[in-house]
Amino acid sequence: MNTEVFYCHDKRKPAMRQIAYLILILWTSTACAQQPIISTVTDFIAHNQFARADQYLDSILQVNPKTTDALMMKGNVLLNEAWNNASKSHFNAERAESVFDTSVIDDSYLIPIIPLDTSIKIDKLWKECLDLDPGRTDIKKGLCSLYSLSLRTAELERLLIQMRPLITQAEDNAFTFAEYARNLKNRGRFDDGMRIYSVIANMFPDLAGIRCDMANEYFYEGQMDKALAYLDSTLSKKEIDQTSYINAAALYSVLGYYDKAYHTFKLYSDKDTLLEADFYKGLMMFASMDTGFNLQMHRFLDHANEQSYYDEIQIARKLLPFGHIPFTIADFEDLVNNPKIARYYKMLILQRGVKQFKDNCEPRLLLGTFECSIKNYSVAINTLQDNAHCNFNAEQEERRKLVSAYAFYKLKQPVSYIETLFTAKSNFVQQAGRYFMAKLHWEAGKKEEAKKLFEEVAKAKIQTKYSWLSKGYLGR
Repeated sequence: MNTEVFYCHDKRKPAMRQIAYLILILWTSTACAQQPIISTVTDFIAHNQFARADQYLDSILQVNPKTTDALMMKGNVLLNEAWNNASKSHFNAERAESVFDTSVIDDSYLIPIIPLDTSIKIDKLWKECLDLDPGRTDIKKGLCSLYSLSLRTAELERLLIQMRPLITQAEDNAFTFAEYARNLKNRGRFDDGMRIYSVIANMFPDLAGIRCDMANEYFYEGQMDKALAYLDSTLSKKEIDQTSYINAAALYSVLGYYDKAYHTFKLYSDKDTLLEADFYKGLMMFASMDTGFNLQMHRFLDHANEQSYYDEIQIARKLLPFGHIPFTIADFEDLVNNPKIARYYKMLILQRGVKQFKDNCEPRLLLGTFECSIKNYSVAINTLQDNAHCNFNAEQEERRKLVSAYAFYKLKQPVSYIETLFTAKSNFVQQAGRYFMAKLHWEAGKKEEAKKLFEEVAKAKIQTKYSWLSKGYLGR
């Protein structure tokens, strides 16, 4: 039962740098044994022997220029060679700037983009193949991948519409073809990615799952209003699959809409005679300090089995003693620091901490940090700035200022607050503040003021990822 909010129906994806080669494998899996051309070139590509692959294919095409597999594999050679060279890449700046990740910048922040001129050459080769053999749906799928990996959204949209009769043959195709939308999104083209998602969703007007996936995409982009709208759309459908119910409820819970989360779990539980709603109700009662939570959790445990509800049972057992003994701040911290408790359950535990331990700033700090980490910036600021009930100690105050400043930076307001990080004890926090302020100056056209701050961060004795990012701006 315990599944973190991600893509509702996304299959486990391979590492990013394997995708181009996997496109080739997709085409060869059923025919490789019978097709020596495909088998031979596959081996060349696997060993990065692109020149030898080209020579081999040219020798075949000289004899017969209409050899479909040779033309198709010639495009694959170009694709994989361009992928390996990664001559044009998207840098994941948002991940790099995040205050929640202190690690150094490495190649994992760079996502390859197929250069346009290479994409056009491959496009021409594969369309030749389709002229010779119009029934090659594998090549059509390859073109979809090519367009998404080279940011050719208009061409991708047109091809998907042309492929509608094929795509709509099975509901699972909605989730398979959504990979092309994610390719665009992962390369900094979020709006283009959602445009492709919409094209696919419109082909399946009654399919709840694809709308649930879209809700998650908007959630991770920090567009909460659209996330909620697509959640509502998901639950408006007549037929809703199990995964959509779970993920919709989880997303409502993470966003703090606990009644909607419970209602969704209830719909899911009533439909399939499940007990998820019973557990969630007990957790809501625990969060609101309702002493009846203990009885509710006992009801759940009396009927639940560990095979289906292992994580929920473990949480329920951890909470049961607090029906008879005090729930302390140490108990609270143990629960919120437990990596085995899903975020959509942990939100309710955070609420209990804020409600019960009003004089202790840690629960409020943890809740605000969590809200900021899910890009709920305005809510995070409200949580972190409301310190009427507690006094942050020096270490907590520095953490509060860092997370608040990051939220203000993402909202581009108010700039003056970010300057409070300049005098922090932590080098990481100091550099983050100067970097954020420099970025805002840069974007406002105040290049000289920005460069002064970038230089301070770039020349710092103790280097952080913000030093590396600052050097990038100084080199422009």
